[in-house]
Amino acid sequence: MRSLLKSEMEKTKTSSLVLEKTGSKLEELNTKLLSLEADVKVERWRSSPFSDHIRYTIAPVSAALRVFATVQELERDLMSCNEVLGYVSDVKRLGEALKLLTSSCVLALNWLEDTTKFLSENGMPEDHPCGLRFKTSLELLRELQMTEARAYLRGGSLYTALENLEIELEMILEEEEVLSEYNLRDMKAIIKRLDAHTMLTNCVHVYIKNRTRVIQKRFEIDYLERKITETAIEGYIDQWRVDMELAVKEVYEFESNLCYEVFKDVGEEEYVPLHCFGAIASKSGIIPLLRFGSRISKWKKSPPKLLRLLECFSTMDNVRTEFNRLFIGEECSEIRRETRELISNLVKGVCEIFWELPCQVELQRPNCPPLDGGVPKLVSVVTEYCNKLLGDKNKPVLSKILEIDLGWKNEKYQEEILTGHMYNILREIALNLDAWSSSNKETALSYIFMMNNHSHFCGLRETPLGLMMGESWLNAHEQYRDYYAALYVKESWGKLLSLLNNKAQTVKTTLQAFAKGFDEMYTKQSRWVVEDEKVRWKICEAMVRTVVPKYKSYLQSYIMLLVEEDDYKSHGKDMNYYTPKGLEMKMRTMFQSKEEREFSHFDGYKD
Repeated sequence: MRSLLKSEMEKTKTSSLVLEKTGSKLEELNTKLLSLEADVKVERWRSSPFSDHIRYTIAPVSAALRVFATVQELERDLMSCNEVLGYVSDVKRLGEALKLLTSSCVLALNWLEDTTKFLSENGMPEDHPCGLRFKTSLELLRELQMTEARAYLRGGSLYTALENLEIELEMILEEEEVLSEYNLRDMKAIIKRLDAHTMLTNCVHVYIKNRTRVIQKRFEIDYLERKITETAIEGYIDQWRVDMELAVKEVYEFESNLCYEVFKDVGEEEYVPLHCFGAIASKSGIIPLLRFGSRISKWKKSPPKLLRLLECFSTMDNVRTEFNRLFIGEECSEIRRETRELISNLVKGVCEIFWELPCQVELQRPNCPPLDGGVPKLVSVVTEYCNKLLGDKNKPVLSKILEIDLGWKNEKYQEEILTGHMYNILREIALNLDAWSSSNKETALSYIFMMNNHSHFCGLRETPLGLMMGESWLNAHEQYRDYYAALYVKESWGKLLSLLNNKAQTVKTTLQAFAKGFDEMYTKQSRWVVEDEKVRWKICEAMVRTVVPKYKSYLQSYIMLLVEEDDYKSHGKDMNYYTPKGLEMKMRTMFQSKEEREFSHFDGYKD
């Protein structure tokens, strides 16, 4: 035994010198442990009381060395791998090998420490070469045990590999076809591997940063940050509506699906995708878009603005389901707050304008009616406005807004509230018409004025407003239209015909007075307007039936009288009078149509 120990001491000295001088302590350990393994296999050690302890120590040490050799091989493979899934697989194997190396070193150290302790307790001197060799091996195993920790440090093999995976992830996220089968597969593999190495936080940060940048680049909206005046902001409403629907239904819907697809297998259930999407949404432009909508809602209140606000609310209502489903995380709290403010502003703006409509109509009462007896612009604009509000496009939106507004006041919405308010608007129009008709000093013109307006209301048949008001309302306006048309014929042409009944004048004087009266009436009334062509034809027919037969009868009497006096030729040459046919033709050309109102006037002619 003494001889064997002397031999081993010499070998230990030689091995120690090699270990101190070599550049790689791990390779030295391999050589010496293999030498030790060979030596202890010698038959002489089997008869030694220490042989079993030493032999049992060699196995875990050898296992640790074999694992280390695998680690080195995997590190070389990583340097030559160009395929993502292969690289991810090698990173996984390297991580597992490093963990195994650490646990193998722990096991080998335990065996070596126990053996050293046993030899010391059984009389081995502290300076014995075998004991010293064991101590050196312990130091080298502890060094080998730190391989895994060093691999995670900057510059380490595993640190570099994981960093490369992050770079690859950024490159995939910047591609347009990010949701392609191959890209999605690679992303999920990379993220799962990074998560296994407790790098999910870094991974999420990289994902959020890159996807936010991609959305901002795709969804650049220049008008959001501009200083836009109230007069110019209306020009951006249509674009804002398009951008809002595009943002929610396409951009953020896509991003939400991508987040859930990529992160569904990592982290806590739903937390990671929810967090990622919320962070991306809050940083990528939806909040400025919502704030621009609030700027629109605060734009100066006016009746035309009501229709635009209804359009804006309709847009938000169209994306309401997606909003409630997408923006639910804690990171989306600011988005939800801005959305609530926008909806509140839209509802308040619509209701404020809508409830003020009757007052707006009433404020126009001091104005003068049209001089041509046509329908005032206010009447045509307001009825068309009401038709738009009651149309299939706007009425459901307006009803929903009124329901929301009343709900905030703990009141219940009913359809009668909307229709009742429309009645109020029409009542104010009727009061305006009465006031304007009364202010007209010429009775015949006031009749034409009222006839035109009642005719206008008759024309609302089959419109939303006409359907709401009902047949009895429309029929009443038809009756009033005909009533005022009859009053006009009686007022104007009844007075003219009365000139033919003047017995105090000669026939010649009577005809001249009639012609003069007709010319004056024609000159004045030909500039008046009868907007409905059918009504215009009807009233002209009534005028012809009323005037021409009586005029023709009178004229025939006059001609017979001249013939009897044999004075027809002398009187006919120096008189201006209308033939019945000429009178009829001129009467049929009276009044302007709605289209001619702004363009031409008819001067008339005599036969």
